[in-house]
Amino acid sequence: MRKKILLFSLCIALIMSMFAGCSQTMDDDAKSEFREITDMAGRTVTVPTEIHSVFSISASGTIILYTIDPGLLIGVNYEFNDAEKEFILEEYRNLPAFGQGGKINQEAIIAEAPDICITYGTLSEADVSEAENFMDQTGIPVVMLDGSLSSSADTYRFLGKLLKAEERTDVLAAYAENALEFAETIDIPDSERVSVYYGNGLESLETAPVGSPHAELLSLVDGINVASLEGEITSRIDISAEQIISWNPEVIILNGEPTANMSPIEAVNAFKNDKRYQNVDAVVNNRVFAIPKYPFSWFDRPPAINRLIGISWLAAILYPDEVSLDIAREATDFYSLFYHMDITEKQLDTLLGTSVE
Repeated sequence: MRKKILLFSLCIALIMSMFAGCSQTMDDDAKSEFREITDMAGRTVTVPTEIHSVFSISASGTIILYTIDPGLLIGVNYEFNDAEKEFILEEYRNLPAFGQGGKINQEAIIAEAPDICITYGTLSEADVSEAENFMDQTGIPVVMLDGSLSSSADTYRFLGKLLKAEERTDVLAAYAENALEFAETIDIPDSERVSVYYGNGLESLETAPVGSPHAELLSLVDGINVASLEGEITSRIDISAEQIISWNPEVIILNGEPTANMSPIEAVNAFKNDKRYQNVDAVVNNRVFAIPKYPFSWFDRPPAINRLIGISWLAAILYPDEVSLDIAREATDFYSLFYHMDITEKQLDTLLGTSVE
């Protein structure tokens, strides 16, 4: 009887040790599926070890993901218009649009269950709070990225480690570094700097004042933003035609209105034909320019890495005697490297033909 009890006890002990071993293995496997990272806002976030699908809370982040690997995207923030689609790889032209900012369809995002979500922009306390709220509401890890143009290379390298795509992101980061180094070589004396008005929207009466990330490009290339206003303003603002006349800019760059299919060239033509502006220096001297913008603007909207090519373009527009540039070659190289496509002569004309003589 004692032998039977001893044998039974040994069996139980063996079974328990087997379950314990299994449990430890399962715990180890579960742990190996996730890792802790520190994002660019200094937050500790637990993310999957392997990341295969991502959603960006803003269009700016969607663009940087697209440049790395469009196959990562579960969707976009808005539907592309026909003009934009011509510069997007065909298989990604009709991805579902889930919204952005406070208008995201969270239920749809939860249903798609991306491995992570990202934010790409400023890293203020308010932005951190929004990211935390989104993570709480969806149960999906949110990684915050620095969206300033000056940090483009760092952001690419951070994403390279996060997505295990260092080989790809190192190339993109190198381009960003070269573009920003070029901007540093632009050294125009204060007395020779050109005053600029940036217009956006149907009537070109929306602008980005000094200090706004939407106007970051102007300061990088030594342009003088005429919209210098009191207080800290980070968004675009509406102004009046009288204000433009008062500022009397030497150069005007216009973006049009994509939501109404108003192209930059149409915005330029409307502005130049508006009787109110006939005595503005930029109009008198024929220095009103359309911003190349497909699939994303070279200057703004959104303020993301799409602006890297805008550095050289804007510098050449403002200071043609100081900056010599083959912009067609630059555009061809940029679109091949960042947007995964070899643009045609017709597409080049669409982009660069928008600069009005």
